[in-house]
Amino acid sequence: MLTTPVNWPDTATLTRLAAERSVVNTNGLPIHFVSGHTPGPALAYETTIHNSGIVPTRSRNWHDFFNALVWLNWPHTKAAFNALHIRAGVSSVRSRLRDALTLLDESGVVVAYSESVLWEKLAHADWNDLFVRQRATVRAAMRFYLIGHALHEKALSPYPSMTGKCVPVLVPNEFFALDAARQRLQLDALLAQQLLATPPQTPAQFPPLPLLGIPGVTPASEHPDFYADTRIFRPQRVI
Repeated sequence: MLTTPVNWPDTATLTRLAAERSVVNTNGLPIHFVSGHTPGPALAYETTIHNSGIVPTRSRNWHDFFNALVWLNWPHTKAAFNALHIRAGVSSVRSRLRDALTLLDESGVVVAYSESVLWEKLAHADWNDLFVRQRATVRAAMRFYLIGHALHEKALSPYPSMTGKCVPVLVPNEFFALDAARQRLQLDALLAQQLLATPPQTPAQFPPLPLLGIPGVTPASEHPDFYADTRIFRPQRVI
């Protein structure tokens, strides 16, 4: 059973870590996490980050804690999300672009791949071909990174149908020889550039991925019949 930690890292610690990593927003303002800071209406959250670098962060709260960790590990991507929210216009009526940004921020999975056929199989929900027939190729030429802080929170108590939304990043074959930390650094920079150059237009452009189907995540996924459960591994919808 999941237990709540006795000693949560406080916002001062998170802010110190952000300073050590030179985490800033796109205005160049240092990111600092502030508990008890009230930015006003929910609409003002992104504006507060953009104008001051302050990220309102509730104490002893898993959701906000994971949001801070994503800022520390994916700083360019998080700054890009914030800048694109501002560029789209923060108003009482959220646009499809802002819906797409929020979806990635909450439930995003970065999919690094070097062989286009693998991304095509994922985008078309061809789960058996991707994760069974081409499993060895997936292990060699595809990586999955969770950036959605809500997904990290859900992973505290994982369940079979837990699903993320995927954003692709094409990488060279040499990428997969790097260690995980250097892969993340490169992906963070590449994804931020990609988002700012071509902002997402609709949540529908991010295909779903049942996270427990990623090879190696669970022992059950080593058995081909694991992917036959269409309640979890749903086929592509025909519209």
